Amino acid sequence: MPDLYDAVGHGMWAYSRTAFRVTTLSAGRFAPEPGTLVVATHRRETDVPILCPPLYFGMGGRRNRSNRLHFAARDDMFLPGFFAGFPPDMAPRMRRLLYPVGVGRWLPLVNVFPIRSASVARLGEVFAERPEQSLDALVPEETADAFRVRAASAGRPAPTRAGDALHGVYADLLWLPVTPGEGVTGELDDFWSRRAARAAGDFRHLVGLLRDGRVLVVFPEGRPSPDGEIGPIRPGIGALVRRGRPASLRPLSIAYDPLVRGRTRVHLALGEPVDPPAADVDAEVLALLEGTMPLTCGQVVAARLEAGAEADPTALERDLADAVALARDDGRQVEPGLATPEGRRRRLAEALATAPRRSRDLPFLAREHASAHEPR
Repeated sequence: MPDLYDAVGHGMWAYSRTAFRVTTLSAGRFAPEPGTLVVATHRRETDVPILCPPLYFGMGGRRNRSNRLHFAARDDMFLPGFFAGFPPDMAPRMRRLLYPVGVGRWLPLVNVFPIRSASVARLGEVFAERPEQSLDALVPEETADAFRVRAASAGRPAPTRAGDALHGVYADLLWLPVTPGEGVTGELDDFWSRRAARAAGDFRHLVGLLRDGRVLVVFPEGRPSPDGEIGPIRPGIGALVRRGRPASLRPLSIAYDPLVRGRTRVHLALGEPVDPPAADVDAEVLALLEGTMPLTCGQVVAARLEAGAEADPTALERDLADAVALARDDGRQVEPGLATPEGRRRRLAEALATAPRRSRDLPFLAREHASAHEPR
């Protein structure tokens, strides 16, 4: 469905440019060869609408319909209730309103395909396959109690069967992760065997896309970084490289810098294509992601403040200049505003002025800097 694909591409461009100040750092236009595996860092849930527009327009967007981007996505995006269950800190009324909304059936139409875990599911998936089973017989007592407490607070009858709990009132509880032998007490061997078969099918589909010469985008970390660290690489990436035999790997890294006035700055760095590694794929992919992470003013300031340094502009200016020089020596992309002494002084003043009210962001930025830029 080309029209939907184009609409999503333009819609993401409009959203990302309204919500953020995005700068793409690249030596040239994104024009990957067929069969490229794009490996991207995962910083926030907003990564996809930020990285898609430069890739979409770089590949010719509307004109190049024969070799459009394909994406491997978390499988719970395909579940009913994703928008109600997944986001944290959402008002109960909003969860109820969003619970019926789903986009799973549309995602394959825009080349988004699931990558399922064989050993992790959502509690709602178990309930959907066991709707007649007693809630008390299916989940631990504390989990059943959580559903009863929620029902009482919402003025609803307490659920007795699993199917009774498939309602927007319980959206966040239904999103709890479960693994074999943990989170449920019922016999689920058939559930996990079917899930393993589906996960294998997801993997074979992604392998087929690469072998057919498609450009595939994956997030090797699997989920947004909780603390700023780049990695670890989730299981399966090495197998995808070995089985899919991509023509090349293309690293892509995103750096958010909230130590600014107004909208957060985002720097998207596109690395050069490299040959797929023959061995130790996970370590090589992690090194690519770390080496592509751009240097930002916020990273340096946060790292120094978290280390206990004083907010001394003169000392921090020297630190920032040293970090820029080291990044350039390593061949890393650098925030354009740091290219000159005047630019560094301006950005440093801005970062120091905004750091006190963005103190929650400092540990993340400092960890990101240590993960990507500091010697190991």
